[in-house]
Amino acid sequence: MALLDSDKLELTDFMDLPTLQEIQDSFAAVAGVKATITDAAGNVLTQPNPTSEFLRKQKALAAADETMEGPHRSGGEYVAPIIVNNQRLGTIRMSADAKAGVVDEEKLASWAEKYGVDAKQIKSLASQLTRARNTRPAAIQFLFLLANAIARLCFQEFQLRQRINELTAVYNVTMMLADARDLQKVLHRTVEVVAEVMNVKATSIRLIDEDNDELVIKAVHKLSDVYLAKGPVRLSRAEIDRVALSPKGYEYVRDMATDPRVQYPQEAGREGIVSMLSVGMRYKGKAIGVLRLYTAQEQNFSQLRIAMMKAVAAQAAAAIENTRLLTEAIESEALEKQVRMAADVQQRMIPQQPPVLDGVDIASVYVPCFELGGDFYDFIPLPGDNLGLAMADVSGKGVPASLIMASVRAFLRAQADNVYYLYEIMRRINLMLCRDTKPSEFVTLFYGVLDLRSRRLTYCNAGHPPPLVLRKGKILELGSDNMVLGVLADEPYTQSFIDLQRGDILMMYTDGLADAMNFKQETFGRQRIVEAFTKGGASADAVAQNILWEMRRFVGLTKRVDDVTLVVVRLT
Repeated sequence: MALLDSDKLELTDFMDLPTLQEIQDSFAAVAGVKATITDAAGNVLTQPNPTSEFLRKQKALAAADETMEGPHRSGGEYVAPIIVNNQRLGTIRMSADAKAGVVDEEKLASWAEKYGVDAKQIKSLASQLTRARNTRPAAIQFLFLLANAIARLCFQEFQLRQRINELTAVYNVTMMLADARDLQKVLHRTVEVVAEVMNVKATSIRLIDEDNDELVIKAVHKLSDVYLAKGPVRLSRAEIDRVALSPKGYEYVRDMATDPRVQYPQEAGREGIVSMLSVGMRYKGKAIGVLRLYTAQEQNFSQLRIAMMKAVAAQAAAAIENTRLLTEAIESEALEKQVRMAADVQQRMIPQQPPVLDGVDIASVYVPCFELGGDFYDFIPLPGDNLGLAMADVSGKGVPASLIMASVRAFLRAQADNVYYLYEIMRRINLMLCRDTKPSEFVTLFYGVLDLRSRRLTYCNAGHPPPLVLRKGKILELGSDNMVLGVLADEPYTQSFIDLQRGDILMMYTDGLADAMNFKQETFGRQRIVEAFTKGGASADAVAQNILWEMRRFVGLTKRVDDVTLVVVRLT
């Protein structure tokens, strides 16, 4: 319905031309004059002569008796009923005036003298008006017109009140949905209010379950359990609802018992459902579900009512999605809290400070990419002035990698206390990982034992980037041919050793250092690591910090995508 511009109102915005013509013709006939109706600009809206339809009615009224339709004789009166929405609200009665046609000359003379008008002319005109022979049929027809006009005004008022009630209900539903803390309760209240306002037999809200190709019932009003248990409504077969979810926004079914698109026509008949209106629920272009209205008799829905239901459906869809987002936000917040707690636990697993021991200077750097990382390093005190040095990198990121990291660390510590041979420790860790992890999950691990008295480092490297030893400006690599852990259960592992010297610097690192990338998509790489390492430093911490500084200077503001872990051991 188009809105009216209050600055450009016209008479025809409120009354059609046939009605204006009938009012004019009736008035002219009653008054015995010629009349026309114009708009505000003086443009003639009606024709000056009575229409043929008006003259036909007048002739019929003049010859009519008490059996005529519309206004009819009741004794000495003419009676016109006022009927609105098939209900009789009242009656207009008209009877002949005994004084009709008699001119009160005294009052006429007084009125003429008061307004300076010739009394004879006024008397002549009044006599012509009151004695006109055609006034009775015109008056009867005018009576009929008046009754219809009152009925139309009453019906317009009735419709206006109904629209106000409907819009108030829509507003209330909108306010409920806007504050949908308990969404399920609000949806049930929504279908109740819609059924009441739209005066329908039942209502329901069904939401889309794409995984199961189904429109799942979420709220229902006045539908029996038997009908609800009729079977699933498959979205792929629900042609009516697919139309409702299209840009059209709705679909109407006149008779559910005969419409071939209805999936359960017999069940609808037993439920006493005849017509149905399905309105699509969409949010930001995404189909959410449908709002359905059911009637017990065949019923049409005006475009105004359909538009109102579209508004309710849109608000319901927004409330559902907002509630989902709120739920996800709450769950995400709870998960983030758990992640922070797990990160705190993981941080406690990583040494906060390197051990202080005679003959060695140790420094460490750990820069996780996320709160939970897959890198770890450890210093394990062992009997006989031995120190276990471990560094590992778990494939993947986040929670899964951190859990594997924790299990590898715990297993390594348990084995290091009881098993002398490093290759046997690696073999057992490998079996554990093959048994407890997915094929795509693996671990690179370097584990060495440094004898602080002899400075011999015995080590086993399972696919980890080879640690580097800086000796008098030259670089030595501690590589091996061992496979990563967690791939092949029967994989054998070997160990090696190197005798370190006073002044040697050992550096262990994870591939996050080598893979650090700048904005040109260039990696920091092994060569830059070697160059930064060979610059040395007065202490192990100075060496570690210089390497980290060179990596950060190379990367710039580019976002890191992997953890960076670095341990430097300087023999003094």
